[in-house]
Amino acid sequence: MRSITIIIISTIFLSCTLFSQHRYPVDDFYHRNITIPINHFNKSEGTFSLYYELSSNFKFDQPTIFFLTDQQQSYGEAGKVDELAQRYQLDPTLNLVFIENRGRRYSYVDVNNTDGSIDWEKVYYLLCSKQMVEDIECVRQDLFKDNPESRFFIFARSGGGYLTQEYLAKYGKHVRRAYLQCAPNPIIMKQFGYIESRSFVNALNAADPGLHDKLKKVLKKNIVPELHLLWMLYRIRFAVEKPDSIYLAIINNLDNNDTTSYHEYLKKGFDYSKAKGAQTTLWKQMGYGIVMSPLQCDGYYMLGKPPDYIDPIYICLRDLSAPVIQLVEQKKVKPLQPPPLEKFREISTEVFYQAGFYDHMSPYQIGVELGKYFKHYELFIAEDDHMMRKYQECYPKLRNTFFKYGVGSKELREARASVNCREWKSE
Repeated sequence: MRSITIIIISTIFLSCTLFSQHRYPVDDFYHRNITIPINHFNKSEGTFSLYYELSSNFKFDQPTIFFLTDQQQSYGEAGKVDELAQRYQLDPTLNLVFIENRGRRYSYVDVNNTDGSIDWEKVYYLLCSKQMVEDIECVRQDLFKDNPESRFFIFARSGGGYLTQEYLAKYGKHVRRAYLQCAPNPIIMKQFGYIESRSFVNALNAADPGLHDKLKKVLKKNIVPELHLLWMLYRIRFAVEKPDSIYLAIINNLDNNDTTSYHEYLKKGFDYSKAKGAQTTLWKQMGYGIVMSPLQCDGYYMLGKPPDYIDPIYICLRDLSAPVIQLVEQKKVKPLQPPPLEKFREISTEVFYQAGFYDHMSPYQIGVELGKYFKHYELFIAEDDHMMRKYQECYPKLRNTFFKYGVGSKELREARASVNCREWKSE
């Protein structure tokens, strides 16, 4: 009996220790660990602790912005919500809320089998955007429990902007204003024939009309691993505004059996081996949910017929997300379905979409098309790309003015027309 008691006490102590490791160590007004269902659609599966954080200027009589990210984004970290507000130069009269996505350090969700291997079906069902939408709603209910009718704002970019669309489709009545920056939409991307998938080919041929064919030849020669080379070329576009000279150097050198430039950029961090696999720094930071984002944001494309041209997005992201893509292709799970565009017609949320005319990931045409569905909508097409590196005196002004005054306001018109803002205009 004594030994059984010791085992029970030890088990309780161990489980408490493990649980405490997955909770943010501070729990007060600004740092909140809330207990919510692991599976919102089958609550019998148990609960986990989700962490969210309030900016130090938080006051309930100020407007509140939720900063939403998807599973591939690393904007903001636990304990650094104020740094996030400073980075985006949010007005101090605006509260900011940061939610650590499920599956990460302090919002840990166990998706392992008993032998320690990964249960990819658990990853698919428990770390998907549908669950994250419900997490956001749980945070809203917890934060505004004393004022349940309170409406809030959302700021999100790229994949976080797609997550926002899912949330709006179901809980849009709670959102007064939403600022979407370069946000994808899989239905619209399919309608336009995945024009973003050709951007890499266009970039190569703009640097040299024969560069795409030369890359094909290099890949056939197998001088360096295909995935490593394509990942490098794909990621360089995010790091460098004009990568033409880099593309020319890497591809031309490889065509001459010279790997010098390739290895130079490996050392600079464009190394696929650091991006793929459960033991990489990236996966440890993001959690296993990182594999879900390509399916959520580009699902129709990822599961479709391979293009007859080189597209690193298709090749690399299918490889990164292979365990869950295989589940869908083998019909072990149902494909994820984005919300129908018609759902947005029912929403009274004011939406401001900031697009980049040169965006190679979420073409500006998405922003144009979304405007046909939201009742209260403005589109700003910047002379910029997906990373929005230019005109840093413009974008904070647009965000703050929109959140303060809304769509159609005189103040927002003036901000758009200011000398700091370069809006693309068609001829």
